[in-house]
Amino acid sequence: MESSLIARLERAVQRLEALGVEPSSSSAPAGDTNAPGAQAKSSESSSLTEWDRLLAEHLTPLKILSQHIPQEAQRSMESFENAFQATRRVLEVSLLAKKPDSPAELQSLLAPVSEAMGAVMTAAEGGGSCPNHLKVLSEAVGALGFLACGPGSGITSSRQHVLDCWQSAEFFATKLLMEFRGKDEDQVAWVRGLKALVQQQLEQYVLRNCPTGLRFNPDGVPLAAAMSSVAAVTASAPSAPASAPVAVAPKPACGRPGAPPPPPPGPPPKPLSADELRVEGGGGGGGGMSAIFKELSTGEGITSKLRHVTSQMKSKHNSDRTGCVPSAPSAPPTATVVKKGQPSGPPSLALKGTKWMVENFSGRQDLVVENTTPKQSVYVYGCTDCVVQIQGKVNAISLDNCKRLGVVFSDVIASVEAVNCSSIQVQTTGTVPTVTVEKTDGAQLYLSQACAANPNFQIVSAKSSSINVIIVPAENDPSDPLEQPIPEQYISTFQGGKLVTVAAEHSGA
Repeated sequence: MESSLIARLERAVQRLEALGVEPSSSSAPAGDTNAPGAQAKSSESSSLTEWDRLLAEHLTPLKILSQHIPQEAQRSMESFENAFQATRRVLEVSLLAKKPDSPAELQSLLAPVSEAMGAVMTAAEGGGSCPNHLKVLSEAVGALGFLACGPGSGITSSRQHVLDCWQSAEFFATKLLMEFRGKDEDQVAWVRGLKALVQQQLEQYVLRNCPTGLRFNPDGVPLAAAMSSVAAVTASAPSAPASAPVAVAPKPACGRPGAPPPPPPGPPPKPLSADELRVEGGGGGGGGMSAIFKELSTGEGITSKLRHVTSQMKSKHNSDRTGCVPSAPSAPPTATVVKKGQPSGPPSLALKGTKWMVENFSGRQDLVVENTTPKQSVYVYGCTDCVVQIQGKVNAISLDNCKRLGVVFSDVIASVEAVNCSSIQVQTTGTVPTVTVEKTDGAQLYLSQACAANPNFQIVSAKSSSINVIIVPAENDPSDPLEQPIPEQYISTFQGGKLVTVAAEHSGA
């Protein structure tokens, strides 16, 4: 009984493969109308064949363009492609199998996809020589999580999950476009191809074929039998000849054509001994500056070490005036090491009342504030080298004492405020009425077309420098982002008895 079932499944899968490769030979033998392949014929033409078209028309050109990106990103791109190929096998199995009874069975089906996705995300965690390339791939590959959509998975809408993942990826995609625009059009084309693959093609595929997650065959066979059958047919099928690779020399990660990779850094210097520290600490005798400060810290008690000078001890009575004053024995230095940039408290991300508190994180690129409401606000404090994604509409966002922080959000009702920050990047994909920047050195504001078209939108800055505003084009707009700086120099004049201040304008020669 089991051998006959496996034989029927193998014949069904062979017909499915024939349908995917040769659409004209779509007729199945009449004697096997109850086979799972015959029941899934319409699904095959509308889902599996469409997925093959997506791979051929969008993933393959993207792979060719990836030969122009750094080698480290090319390796991540291979794992990215493996995730999409593994997704095809999952879709093929779902046409033959009925819905699994337990989450463990579904996890076994999705394991190859998860493994490939994990390889992409692991590569991005290290940063490497091209962090923006790695991070945009890491965020984009997460869109394949639509396969796990369902009750208890945390993903309620497959289409929205794909859009949310690209919203996170677009933060790094925009940075790549700004970096290579007018310098390397091949890399610009690669970024735009990745955006078209995920945001447009994958989103439309999910909307048409998997709106609520992975579809199974109600009249199918158990999942284990379907997986075995597909694996057997895939192993027995002759492999297609690999196409000759395009002879394009990969560009070095450092960005200089033809330059060899830089040599690895040498070993760190050995720590100084106590004697060496005393030599390095001061130029004169004694224990250097540390000994001086130690004595000064004793306060008024320092006079207790003074002794009375008699007339015989005065220098005019000293027969030898050429001798050197012996130095006092050096005291061991007391060094206090203070690490700058370290969080002042434990990291936390929690909802307290109506305010989301994101505090004291360092080096985290995956912070997500979700399940928000328009009555809630978000407060980010003391975060360094982090990226925070805020999902849903919130009332306000505040950034305080943060360094090298990136924030991505959709809609804000009141305002976004940055105070006492440095080297921050803020991006909105929706609307925000006001952005306030105070006591901040370095801010990149990525705004949507909706903000630029709103006459009531305003940016308020005070005691800040190096603020740039980048207008990100709409989804279907092929134009490049538009960058404009906030003026930092002003001219004040008296006009009619009133002081009038305007931004200084410099005309080119």
